[in-house]
Amino acid sequence: MSDALTLEKTDLKLGFVALLDCTPLVVAREKGFFKKHGLNVILSKESSWASIRDKVSFGLFDAAHMLAPMPLAATLGLNGNPTPMMTALSLSQNGTAITLSQELYMALSNKISDWDDSEQVGQQFKKLIQHSGRKPVIATVYPYSNHHYQLRFWLNQNNINTEEDVQLVAVPPTKMLDNLSTGLIDGYCVGEPWNSLALVQQIGGLVSTGHKIWGSHMEKVLGVTQQWADQHPNTHRALIKALHEACLWAEDPNNQAEILKLLALPPYLDQAAEQLSKFTPPYSMEQHFSGENVNCPDPDHGLFLIDQMRKCGQIGEQLFDQDEIVHNVYRKDLYHDWIGA
Repeated sequence: MSDALTLEKTDLKLGFVALLDCTPLVVAREKGFFKKHGLNVILSKESSWASIRDKVSFGLFDAAHMLAPMPLAATLGLNGNPTPMMTALSLSQNGTAITLSQELYMALSNKISDWDDSEQVGQQFKKLIQHSGRKPVIATVYPYSNHHYQLRFWLNQNNINTEEDVQLVAVPPTKMLDNLSTGLIDGYCVGEPWNSLALVQQIGGLVSTGHKIWGSHMEKVLGVTQQWADQHPNTHRALIKALHEACLWAEDPNNQAEILKLLALPPYLDQAAEQLSKFTPPYSMEQHFSGENVNCPDPDHGLFLIDQMRKCGQIGEQLFDQDEIVHNVYRKDLYHDWIGA
């Protein structure tokens, strides 16, 4: 154990959803980073982000792999009773994309000469919707997610009305492929590997990435309740340090093959990870686990998220101190104190 501080709790249970960006948690457990910092950690795979939210809120999980907006939404009480949450570590940057069904993608392909021209792609998609005579059903993983805001941002940017031209629904990440292949949805915005797997299985095509839409942005974080953090400051610090070391390890290109082997273990992504070993998506997702401005929680991005929440009607006329909220949720100060970067 690297620190002399006495840990308030050593046996922890952390939740995660089966996505590539759960990698730091898997690496920390399988490569011994948790044990190095005196922690015995059980990882629990959950099917939905709502389950993650509830189990952290009710103390069934000590912490969890979370969508970057989730601690903010919980603190504001947007998805139930207000539960103050926070994060002192961003686990990943970028890694999302918009995928359409093979039918829609092929119809678009006949009209698009340059897929790198985002304006052309958006304009042709709008024309396709107008001529189809029906609203495409497009899924995101959770209402309070970068995916939801990125999709709406992209649609609005291309003058596609999110209420009149399309139908937006929520589907858990692991259910996206099945829903797309059976025609229940016409597309989705989700994190990896569920975009690449649609291409591997030839049931969908990639039209844009979160990085192309927003540039570099905080994607997943380690979320805890404020109450848990107050009661377990030394344990929290050890947890952050272990996961930060795992993030550094995961970013090393020399470890990529081993990461896929770890993720392919049954408790994690299982066979979904195996299908990625020889596949490179047509556009880089720019997904990172470490690097400049990757792991430090960003209060400025929190302000940006509040703006997205207001634009899509999730926040009404309620008044609150935005700066205070984002600095309480995205704990840049703790990251600097504990990681020293």
